[in-house]
Amino acid sequence: MNKIYYVSFLVVTLSCSPVKNNETAAESKQTIASDSAATQFEEMSNTPSTDESVQSSSKGETEEPFTGITNNFPEMSMTTLTSDSLEVEINNRMGKLLQAYDTMQYATVTSSYSWERPYCYPSQDGPCIMGVETESETKKWFFDQYNQLRGYSIISGGNETTPSSILYLFSNESLIALSEYRVDDSDAGTFVDQVRALASSCPRCGMAASTFVGQLNGEVKYLNENDLAAKQQEFYESMPELISILKAGRKKAKEDGDDFVFSVNRTKAGNTEEKSKVITYPVEYRVTKDLYPNFISKQ
Repeated sequence: MNKIYYVSFLVVTLSCSPVKNNETAAESKQTIASDSAATQFEEMSNTPSTDESVQSSSKGETEEPFTGITNNFPEMSMTTLTSDSLEVEINNRMGKLLQAYDTMQYATVTSSYSWERPYCYPSQDGPCIMGVETESETKKWFFDQYNQLRGYSIISGGNETTPSSILYLFSNESLIALSEYRVDDSDAGTFVDQVRALASSCPRCGMAASTFVGQLNGEVKYLNENDLAAKQQEFYESMPELISILKAGRKKAKEDGDDFVFSVNRTKAGNTEEKSKVITYPVEYRVTKDLYPNFISKQ
């Protein structure tokens, strides 16, 4: 009789206990699959661009064109500013890379601010006219499940600043793709600057183009390995300051779900001609908790 009770207990225990483990395993498989998709595209991006063009052309009738919209990253403009085939190729290849990176799960660091103040803008008809000056900026750093940096983005704007969107993608601590897009409205029209580059396309890594909206073939500059290396160096030189801010902010940070949140005050200088005063405004930092023991504290 004791043997029967023991067997019954064992059967019930084994049938019930694996449920949570199965859920964890499913989540793990999903994460690995997402990372694998991005890694496979990174490897594919290192093949000659002509091969990928052939592959793309054979699927062109069934694939939906990339809109530039993802779940994790800022919208990337897919508009071309020239009739150069290199720009089209770079846009398409970077769009596919961005889609692959969008399947991954990220821990993030976000800094953001927004402020406004009265100011007096010049008038041709007489005294300056009072208005409100505004400015906003959001920066975001993306880290994968292995705490490796995978992405960095900036969105900025305001009525006295040039609206811009910047996106960098990384692999093994190297910059493999960049997109910079800036818009400047003036009396002459809307002027656009766009920079796109991919490490896999080097030695012709990408191009910088500038033109008025609606016009093709403005100023063009081709980018090489040195241009990409300069962007990478500039970015990594800014990281120690970020780490310092994050370490200091941890002491006063508050918990908000899976994040730590704290603020740092900054100052904006005044402008005598525009009658604008000096202001102090907060920059909010939001950091995924796991990044502190797994990355930030190790720097």
